[in-house]
Parts: sequence; structure tokens; C-alpha cells
Amino acid sequence: MSDSEFNSIQIAVAIIAAIISAISAAIIAWQAVQTRRSTQVALDAVNVARAELEQGEKTREDALRSQIDAEMPRITVTANLHAEATDPQEPRFPVVFADDHRERPERLTQSEYVLPRDAQKQLCVRATVKIVNDGPRHMQATFTRSADQSAQPEQLDLAPGESKTIGVERVESLARWVELAQWMNGDQTIAPPHEVRVFALSYRFPGWIGAVENHEVVMGGTVVEPVPGNAAAWRPAHLLRTNESNQRIAELVVQPFERLYFRNRPGDESMGWF
Repeated sequence: MSDSEFNSIQIAVAIIAAIISAISAAIIAWQAVQTRRSTQVALDAVNVARAELEQGEKTREDALRSQIDAEMPRITVTANLHAEATDPQEPRFPVVFADDHRERPERLTQSEYVLPRDAQKQLCVRATVKIVNDGPRHMQATFTRSADQSAQPEQLDLAPGESKTIGVERVESLARWVELAQWMNGDQTIAPPHEVRVFALSYRFPGWIGAVENHEVVMGGTVVEPVPGNAAAWRPAHLLRTNESNQRIAELVVQPFERLYFRNRPGDESMGWF
């Protein structure tokens, strides 16, 4: 075999090898594209399945919430502020409520206090909270009537259609009430909080699947006003009257209630919230 023939054969082999390599590369590229498509199809299927699962879970949770809502007692909480602030050390007068439109004295106590001498004098404002169980089931709940988080909860039992009125109060030093009056008049240096929780009620659905419902009442504002002509003197304010800014001197606010749902609760210490 001559050199020219040998070279021709080598060239032909090289061309064939190149063609085979090109075909192999094309096949590998095609396989990669198909694999990618298959992977994307699988991922799309997984995402669809996950979305269907999440939607099914949401539908089940909505149905479960609706069932729980139908069984939960319909609790209504209202609050009424007393007409006056008083000195806790003075004899108690008959209760006067903010929604009582009968004639009443301007204030239940005529005491006047002078700063700084009476800064630590305690003044109390009282209120009542009414809880109504509108059904459809018996309610056994706990409540506290103090801003003290360590206060021992009290028990409350109400059958459908029953109600109970609970007395609450807020007691602060004269110095603090004066600070709150100054804050209401625009002094932003007064440290918060400017309102306190005076009542909290918690009801738990008595089952392994259910909800916890919480109600709160907060009291804000102040219960003192300056004595005209004496810049250092303050007196308990008539709580029904408005100040110069047309705001209530003191106010009760019933917070929107909160309902937290749970399921598959393993124990009182741990709840599966949803």
C-alpha cells in the first residue's frame, strides 16, 4: 500500500470518527434536552401536586374552622366606666355608671391634692365589664381583672343566655395620673404605656380539636384635672365630661377578640395551631 493510499485511509477514518463524534454529541445533547424536559415535567407535576395538597389542606382547615365556629359560644363583652374617680381610702359611695343619665353630683369626692406633697397618693377609677353568653353551648372560662400578669385567674361559668357583670378598677398614683393628663395635652415625653389592661377573659374549646378565644378591655386617659387658679393642685375629674380638646377624660376600650385554632393537640403544654 502506497503512502498516498494510507493517508487517504487515515483521512477517511478521521472523517468517519468525526462524524461519529458529532452524531454522538448530537445524541447526548438531545438526551440532555429530553432529560431536562422530563425533569421539568416531573417538577411541574410535583408543584401541581403540592398546590393541590395545600389547597386541599386549606379547604379542610376552612371547613374545620367553620365547624368550630358553629360550636363556640358567642361571647359578647361590654364595659361601662364609672362616673367618678375616688380615693380608695375614702368610704365607698353608691356606684354610678357612665350610661346612667340620672342626676348626679359633679364628683363623688371633693378632695384636692397638691404636688409634690401628694404625688404618691393613690386614686382609683372603677368600671364594670359585662359578659354575655349568646349560645349555643355552656361556657367555662377564666378571667383576670388586673394588669398584673401574675394575678390568679378566676373561674367563670355561663350557660347559654346567661350573663355576668364583673367590677374592675385601675389604681395609679396621683403623679402618674398627672403625667397622663400632661400626655393627653401633648407632652410626648411621658413614658408609655398610656393605657393598661383592666380585664382579660380566655375561653378554650373543650376538645382535642378546637380554639382558644381571648377578650381584653383596656383603660386609657386620666382621671384628674387641674384646679383652676392653682397650678400645683389637682382633683378627681368628672369622667363623663370632655376636656378642651373634646376628648374623654378617661376611656374604656373593648379590644377586638382573638380566636386561635388548634388541632391534634398532644397536651396542654403544646398545641398544633393552624
